[in-house]
Amino acid sequence: MRFDEVLTRDDGPAIAAELAAMRKPARYVIEGVHQDSPQEYWQFRLDVDEPRQSWTLDRSDSPPVGYRDGLLRDEDYPNGSIEETFYGSTTSAPVVRMVLPELMLRWGRGPESFHPILLQHIGLRSILATFEHREDPATRTTLVINEHDGIARRSMEYGGGTIVTSVRTGTPDEVLPPARFEPLTDWIRSDY
Repeated sequence: MRFDEVLTRDDGPAIAAELAAMRKPARYVIEGVHQDSPQEYWQFRLDVDEPRQSWTLDRSDSPPVGYRDGLLRDEDYPNGSIEETFYGSTTSAPVVRMVLPELMLRWGRGPESFHPILLQHIGLRSILATFEHREDPATRTTLVINEHDGIARRSMEYGGGTIVTSVRTGTPDEVLPPARFEPLTDWIRSDY
């Protein structure tokens, strides 16, 4: 990976592949907050089991959604589910891509509008990726990825963002208790 130098659009796919190689396919349970605007946010718990090709997203503001056995389950669908691939299902819940950051539409592949322009080390164990829009170089987004597990911890774009507050590896047959979301009382401090 090339740090502290300006990157081109052509560098993006290789960087995404290097990030994917950092992650060991496993079951991960992450918690965090997604903010759409200064006044609108929701908390989440995400359970992603890449080897078993399943995920469940519990949100503080809506019913759970998930993917298992080739079906994307969401009560908003006419029959409650639709057929989809595991990786394709992540487009319906972008926070799932925090565990799979190489699937984000930011790596300059084909029609993707964004591509990485700079990678930097920050803190003790993190990579800060800065992305630029193809049509407007002043439009930038950022992504912080943990170097030890390849999971994104912070994604900022268009005035909103996602912050992961905890990550742990789950056991394959672990049954999670119902998600509980404590009210936020302070801003979330960075731990890079």
